[in-house]
Amino acid sequence: MHNTADTMPRDRMSRRSFLGIGGIVLLGGGVLAGCAGGSGRAAADGVIEGTVRFAWWGNAARQEIYTEFAKGFEAVEPGVTVQVEPAEYSGYVDRLSVQAGGRNLPDTFWLPANQAASFADSGVLKDVATLPDGVLSLNDIPAAQVSSWEIAGKQVAPVYSQYSVCVQLDRTAFENAGISGLPDDESWTWDDLHDLAKEYSDATGEDSWGISSQASFYQHAHMWIRQHGAEAFDADGSLGFDADLLAGWFEWWKKGIDSGAVMPTEISGSETQWTQTGHRTGLYLVQLNQVRDNATFSADHQLELLKYPVEPGHPDDYQFRYYTRIAIAETSANAEEAGAFVNYMLNDPSGAEIVGIASGIPVNPKVVDRIREVGDDIDNQIIDMQDRIDQQPMRERPEPPPAGADWQLLIETAADNIFNGGQAIDEAVQTALTELQTQLDRG
Repeated sequence: MHNTADTMPRDRMSRRSFLGIGGIVLLGGGVLAGCAGGSGRAAADGVIEGTVRFAWWGNAARQEIYTEFAKGFEAVEPGVTVQVEPAEYSGYVDRLSVQAGGRNLPDTFWLPANQAASFADSGVLKDVATLPDGVLSLNDIPAAQVSSWEIAGKQVAPVYSQYSVCVQLDRTAFENAGISGLPDDESWTWDDLHDLAKEYSDATGEDSWGISSQASFYQHAHMWIRQHGAEAFDADGSLGFDADLLAGWFEWWKKGIDSGAVMPTEISGSETQWTQTGHRTGLYLVQLNQVRDNATFSADHQLELLKYPVEPGHPDDYQFRYYTRIAIAETSANAEEAGAFVNYMLNDPSGAEIVGIASGIPVNPKVVDRIREVGDDIDNQIIDMQDRIDQQPMRERPEPPPAGADWQLLIETAADNIFNGGQAIDEAVQTALTELQTQLDRG
């Protein structure tokens, strides 16, 4: 993904650059995964002391931001040293799994939402409700929201940031193509999205398409599933959708490729991010935590956010948020210090200036209000879109069970087999679902 760290002044980058999931480079000397950290203790005067190992994912620029943020905590709590352990996303969860097996997890670490139930089930996460009073407060966050984060009745992985999905439109590119009439994003349909993409493709000619294929993006497939009244998984952990429903998702993309509205996969290959296909396309299905990075890539273009198209007859409560969770290791010898650091991440207003929406929208409304004050137009556009989405009802979205934690691979593998391997949609979907059901049956 496009690296903003080398192109922006540090003071501006620290507050405003978006850092996408799946980064590239590790900070030199920052990864000390094999070190357990010193034993912490509370000093007699109430000052906490010790070392906190903190792990998260992201590209080099995000790593710089959170390293700076950690130093801010050290200034507030001079008795604590934060040992940073960043990693690119592709290997992050694998590293955590190895550390969990070796009882060497970082004291506190980000946890992808899809992995939360798996880690909680293994007993490696600390219930933050068991921390001493005054260490970690969730009082500024709506109580109903906090309760919804619990896994099996325990607060083992509070949410640090959140985001929804929407549609990104390159307004500059559409105007250059002579297209000014856009659908009402409160009522447009998937057919409207196809037609708009086709109109853009026709208007711009060779080597330009309305949108690149994003059939392999599970967050967006998940939206399709929920708009049809289904779930990825039911509350009891069983598969919540059928083959026909998933096949419909892939058929929409195939229709677009066949009509010329969607960039063919033989051209896009594995390059599916806006920072790879933007300016050859005019539309993009976007996670709100990607928008800032996309805006930096398209600095000379005006990007506009639209709500998702809907399936006719859709239920009103299909919207959802994805979470970045933060956990404390059950085995941590520095749980109090780690809890204080998590409290700082969730509640300290400096997060607005240093971090902003680098990993999504903070869950603390006071921090969000501060971002509105110090942020730029992109920050506010992202927050405004999340506010629009949050006005809709959202039914519960059960997290994947431990055996289904990697269900997104179902989407990715099926898409690859269909659009790159030439496999029939029905066959690819049935194969993938059979494999996933086998994993669920094994538990």
